[in-house]
Amino acid sequence: MTPFNVCALATALHSEAPIAVLDLVQRRLAEMVGPHYTVVLCGSGEGGGISHYHLAIQHGRSGVSLEHSGVVEPGFIEQLLTLGQRTRAMIESPAFERMLSDDPARPLTWISDDA
Repeated sequence: MTPFNVCALATALHSEAPIAVLDLVQRRLAEMVGPHYTVVLCGSGEGGGISHYHLAIQHGRSGVSLEHSGVVEPGFIEQLLTLGQRTRAMIESPAFERMLSDDPARPLTWISDDA
């Protein structure tokens, strides 16, 4: 499933205020990760526009949160959507469930080969 209609997104990037695009991406991320997560996406910059984004995703049940920031540039939306998918997959994995348990043999850290 394509996260957005490609033509509509390209038009939005050129004709709407960047904050409106960030709002659209935040809503899409919230839909992707689901109701047990809180997603906040903000922008910052100097002068007349937004040059950087700041993302926070928090899982309500575990209290685990992820924070990420970067430059608003081509491809940043796809990176954020991928990050949202990977965050949900990690938190909802059996390995993460074992990390949250009281078992003395539980793993204490998460190591992934994904870059």
